[in-house]
Amino acid sequence: MENIGADIIIQILKEEGVDVIFGYPGANTLPLHDRLTTSHIRHYLMRHEQAAAHAADGYARATGKVGVCLATSGPGATNLVTGIATAYMDSTPLIALTAQVSTALLGQDAFQETDIIGITMPITKHSYQVHDVHDIAQTLRHAFELAKTGRPGPVLIDLPRDILAAKCEQTEEKSSSTLKKNGNAVEDQEQLEKIAKALNQSERPILIIGGGVKLSNAFDLIRELIAKAKIPFVTTMMGVGSVDSANGYNLGLIGTHGNELANKMVHQCDFMLAIGTRFSDRSTAQIEEFAPLAKIAQIDIDPTSIGKSIKINLPYVGDIRETLTALLPLIDKKEKSDWLQRIDAERDAIEHKVSDGGCGQAGNFIRMVQESMPRETTVTADVGLNQIWTIRTWKARGPRSLITSGGMGTMGFSLPASIGVKVGAPERAVVAIMGDGGFYMNIQELATIGYYNLPIKIIVINNGHLGMIRQIQHHFYNGRFNTIDLGRNVDFIAVAKGFGIPGCRIDVEKDPRAGIAEMVNTNGPFLLEALVDPENYVYPIIPPGCSNIEMMYERLD
Repeated sequence: MENIGADIIIQILKEEGVDVIFGYPGANTLPLHDRLTTSHIRHYLMRHEQAAAHAADGYARATGKVGVCLATSGPGATNLVTGIATAYMDSTPLIALTAQVSTALLGQDAFQETDIIGITMPITKHSYQVHDVHDIAQTLRHAFELAKTGRPGPVLIDLPRDILAAKCEQTEEKSSSTLKKNGNAVEDQEQLEKIAKALNQSERPILIIGGGVKLSNAFDLIRELIAKAKIPFVTTMMGVGSVDSANGYNLGLIGTHGNELANKMVHQCDFMLAIGTRFSDRSTAQIEEFAPLAKIAQIDIDPTSIGKSIKINLPYVGDIRETLTALLPLIDKKEKSDWLQRIDAERDAIEHKVSDGGCGQAGNFIRMVQESMPRETTVTADVGLNQIWTIRTWKARGPRSLITSGGMGTMGFSLPASIGVKVGAPERAVVAIMGDGGFYMNIQELATIGYYNLPIKIIVINNGHLGMIRQIQHHFYNGRFNTIDLGRNVDFIAVAKGFGIPGCRIDVEKDPRAGIAEMVNTNGPFLLEALVDPENYVYPIIPPGCSNIEMMYERLD
């Protein structure tokens, strides 16, 4: 059999260590799908292209490798867009392969011809279209290196059908880096010394851990920094899971829906060291009220993320792992007993006031689930109230153990992402938590989970509403509820059984332990529907336009 363009793609994928693709075929992908049948690569047939992108994203977040998804031209390619944007916002290394009409038909409005390059240019690090079969190898090598270096992100490669099917010779093996390095890291020892001095001299320091710590695999170094400096830390939504939640210096999630303790201590700190975070609006809320007493140092590999929304006193551009390696010897071991005692007093006062962490029975239910699962469990959280309940209450026990959509806030992310997580880390137990609204958005992926018999534990927290929107309408629109009622007339357990997945229903207000035990003890996949009161909200929340810091910590009735 003669080599064709599709064979070159498989050769480069093997060279890059790819063993899994999540995709959906179409007529224009068939030259590649045909060759996949005899390759080392496992192809997981998703039931929707958006889910293929989310699964590849989940795989990448769970493994630290580059995820790969594949779709055909036209609607297949455009269905990837939400998943690509999700990966872009959260800096996930992803390769999206899209088939395209033959080169002779480009620009003629041919059947299923779509300008996917123009569509995805703003949400990728780069988008390529291949016009010569001899360019496939170099283009793919460029794409992989671009996806995983610097600030990681998605790269799209558009492949016309005739290029995939064109005859060609096997390409030579990669010998060296294909991209010219642009010197992202600023080797500025003097600036590092200034950051270290500011931390060493501070009385009330706070460390903010962002998603960049995960992306640079700096888990061991960030733990060493915390232990040496004895510095309390907060996390952004993307930073959760970088450090064991049981670490004694953990204050919780920061921001609009964050933990009360984390937000209060940020407001009181005199020095802040931010690592791998871009200070998004969800983390900072009102910029003029954010850490008003603090000198702020920010370390990030992406120079465009530094000082983007917050005034930074001590900026440093560089790879986080390399920077922490250089910074650690400059940090003094220093007791901060007064500061830690103040934090403990605030913690006790908050826990006395709000024993459930502000998440009500839904949060208590999630705690019960975690206590029943193996310690090495990865949870994928969807978007909405279920996301905040999960992030606030699930105690991440290791690197990459909590995965969610942060920047895009993509409903429907959790279920397909859990597929990628389980495929990428089969040794880990996987729990996918979602609300009923998010469940509807990719419910078809129950078929994928059932077909491959993936032992994913699926939890649908059902309040019959779009819960977070309901809470906003309750508090800020005088309870004028509209277009949020999803109803409870759909039997999710019957739906799951229709896809070959067993399940049961519990009420979180009653004793849910029997249902949790049935889920945990069932081999293979299982769906647990958890009924929740529609008024089980999240507290505290930050009202839009809030200018008084104390307002953030009041329960709103």
